[in-house]
Amino acid sequence: MKFRSHAHRSMDAKGRLMLTPEFRDQVYADSADGLVTLTIFEGNIVGFTPPDWAILEENLAKIKNPSRSLRNFIRIIISGSEEVHLDKQGRITIPSHLRKSGKLDKEVVLAGVGDRFEIWDKRAFEALLEQDFDDVSEELSQSGVELPF
Repeated sequence: MKFRSHAHRSMDAKGRLMLTPEFRDQVYADSADGLVTLTIFEGNIVGFTPPDWAILEENLAKIKNPSRSLRNFIRIIISGSEEVHLDKQGRITIPSHLRKSGKLDKEVVLAGVGDRFEIWDKRAFEALLEQDFDDVSEELSQSGVELPF
């Protein structure tokens, strides 16, 4: 896992967002020029470094005869993507169409989720934290995952 933890951040009026030092280090470890691909997924913005974005695109290309619903999903993921670079201050600029799709306002949460990071509207992330995840225990068990708690 590469990206972990979460941090509350403020996005400026131009859509610039300061990554955490740990996230910046991870981006530069995977991309010397600080390249990140952003896209929309499940109502939030998702950021991938070049190697992980390449894996995602390769996996999507392997799907033979996808349903209309899956084709539309792929359209949204790929056509909505934008490559951005970290600036000298360690910020990324989130394009306006992604800010709109993610319903991002000034206050956001930057969340590390392993091979990617997510950018959430603060209120939406707080609502996520309030959820009860008892309903995932069976799915975890079927996948052979046992949690120590």
